[in-house]
Amino acid sequence: MPGVLKGIKYDDPLTRYRGEKVLSIAKRLNREVSSLDLDLAVDTFYSFYLPFPVTVPLNKVPKGKERNYYLIRELLDLQDFHKVKNYTIANTHMSTLISASFLEYVVNELKNEVMQGGKEGEEGSESIDRASISRAVKRAMEKVKEESKTLKNIQKLLSIGNEPGTGSVFDMEESGDEVIRLARNTDIKRLLEVISMVPQITHKVKRRVERSTKGELVGYELGSDLERVVPTELKLPKLYFRIKFVESKLLLYEKVLPKTLGPFYLLIDKSGSMEGEKIMWAKATAIALLMKARKENRDFYLRFFDGLPHPLIKVPRKMKTSDMISLIKYLARVKGGGGTDITRAIVTACDDITSGTIKSKSDVIIITDGEDRISETIVERKLKAANARLISVMILGENRDLRRLSHRYLRVLRLSGEEILKVVEA
Repeated sequence: MPGVLKGIKYDDPLTRYRGEKVLSIAKRLNREVSSLDLDLAVDTFYSFYLPFPVTVPLNKVPKGKERNYYLIRELLDLQDFHKVKNYTIANTHMSTLISASFLEYVVNELKNEVMQGGKEGEEGSESIDRASISRAVKRAMEKVKEESKTLKNIQKLLSIGNEPGTGSVFDMEESGDEVIRLARNTDIKRLLEVISMVPQITHKVKRRVERSTKGELVGYELGSDLERVVPTELKLPKLYFRIKFVESKLLLYEKVLPKTLGPFYLLIDKSGSMEGEKIMWAKATAIALLMKARKENRDFYLRFFDGLPHPLIKVPRKMKTSDMISLIKYLARVKGGGGTDITRAIVTACDDITSGTIKSKSDVIIITDGEDRISETIVERKLKAANARLISVMILGENRDLRRLSHRYLRVLRLSGEEILKVVEA
């Protein structure tokens, strides 16, 4: 038995695969992780994955694996470790990512311990070595604890809108190093913290359907549509059947099909007046609307603007995990600054719709603090030509021009998760 945990079949192909996946991600984070062996990666993974991992007695540890034993033993005794396990127990993907992150941190911390010196050739070097491991494991676990909640939020975000069995979570593992780097980014961490305050976004998204003669059976109703008649009605005497048909009292299947919805088109003001909490709230709202779009299987378009419109970002209905990661990175990079030209932003959005850049009819949602005058005549004409409705979300501000032009006009008085939910439900 090459490992230090009880009950693990180290020669099982799946067990080896888990360890190899952890090592692969950790090596992409830090090449120096290559000094670690596969068995330690397996032990680390199952330490996080299993509810109650147990080590073998020290006298049964394979020769040369003593350091692995001390490392795992120190890990299992840490209070922070048990807090992080709230995210990893029986969760393969979180266990993989957190194990890789932990091992990368441990390698760095052990390197720092060696650089501090005072170990080689001294009497009692074994106890000093274990003390070094203990300090390294503790510091590494403190860092992992900080990013574990962010990793969980990213996992939730990446899984929204994916059909069961599509394997998208495996894409998350394939991009594991990028996901971990996202979790370590301070701006992204703040962004996801705002999103985590929104109570059950996806549960609030109601499934939109339309009645159909075909599709999913959702119940029964009375009527005269012979395509949906329940077979037992055909057993009735002909005269009785005809009477029920004329009176529209035949028992029918009630069937629905998913309603085809147009894309989201979101404009976000990134002018100087939006800097700080306003732009952060606007970005979080963008992610919340993206989650809604994925849940409803809709395309999502995003364009930032200040004095000029910025490039249009398209998020297709079926996007790769790497595309979502790139989008989150892009959102984190955008900072407030510059002037404001709301008219040009709305006109550009309308031109996108009329030119065919946007494949179907779309309403335009604009998030701004409203510090600008608007050319009402131009905007009204463009909206009419695009057959689009304007939905305005005002952040701690007021704009009478937008109020007159908007199909819906929402005012945000507090930058909170509840206010984001109001926008999502609108």
